[in-house]
Amino acid sequence: MYKKTMLKKTLPIFLVPLFFLSSCTNEYWQFHDQKTGFTEHKKSVEQNLATFSVEKIEPRNAEILTTPDEKVLDRLVSMIDRSEKQVFVEVYILTEKRIIWALQDAKKRGVDVRVVLEKNVFGATSINSKAFKTLENTGVSVTYDNSKLYNFVHTKLLLIDDTYIITTGNLSHSSFTTNREFYAIGKDPADMRTLQSIFLADFQGKEISEDTNNLVISPMNSRRKIETLLKSAKKDIFLYAENFGDTDILDILSEKATSGIHVAICMADPMKVPSNTEAIALLKSRRIDVRTSKKPIIHAKSALVDGAYSYIGSENFSTNSLDENREIGILMKSSPDFVKMFHSVFGSDCPKGGK
Repeated sequence: MYKKTMLKKTLPIFLVPLFFLSSCTNEYWQFHDQKTGFTEHKKSVEQNLATFSVEKIEPRNAEILTTPDEKVLDRLVSMIDRSEKQVFVEVYILTEKRIIWALQDAKKRGVDVRVVLEKNVFGATSINSKAFKTLENTGVSVTYDNSKLYNFVHTKLLLIDDTYIITTGNLSHSSFTTNREFYAIGKDPADMRTLQSIFLADFQGKEISEDTNNLVISPMNSRRKIETLLKSAKKDIFLYAENFGDTDILDILSEKATSGIHVAICMADPMKVPSNTEAIALLKSRRIDVRTSKKPIIHAKSALVDGAYSYIGSENFSTNSLDENREIGILMKSSPDFVKMFHSVFGSDCPKGGK
């Protein structure tokens, strides 16, 4: 009798932990599998990056637009207005009213609209707060970046249905009216899948390791890919740079210039970016052809190497941008039309000998 009673009393005590474990088993193994999968995927991406060369840059049928030109703003608004399934936006600054209105209208039509913004924009910490509140009040899913993963979300990215737009410009009025910016509009499925995975991870504040040969992603691979691009130069390098501040990139450009390769940089005028005074003096001391533009304002981050390969993206040639921020850019094999356009724009913005 005593044994039976004790059995009845102790049985539930043993069953409780068993029940608890069985109820948590699925969640535990799902988390474990995700963690293992991420680690393996990260190793694979790192191995591919270790052998990266410009020869791995694949052809992309991307359309390249440039501002200042308000027709580019018209184009982006029209694309959002015609969206049917999704509009995902990840951007450092969002203040352009027409873009905000278009996002609100898309949400009202039933489109899945999601936005990731930087909360602490350098020198203007509250600049995104109005757009955040406006979008949130309309039911748009909007969030600030997860600062634990990177210093800043400095990305300039739009994913509209099956199309991506990677740009050097923020979604601000000046990007379309006064700044020199570049916009790469493409539909490559592999790039699109990867960009969407990155966006969704950033939206949820999760870490991710995704890549294609053409995408340039900080803090994961930007340094390696941009350095590899610049080191590949055999004839000339043309750069657009809002500012400049990475010693490793400087050393690469210096070595190229010393070896007889023409290196030309079009930068923002020091009146607009005071730190450029020191950067320009340093670059010139390394035999680099540095030019500046007062109008248009240089905000673009772009490169053309040997008239063969090009880069367009949010990454500045600075240590923070390459190693600490969330940034997204794209590498492309340059078409003759793009090379012609790039040299024409470069020569107009920053002609040799000054304007």
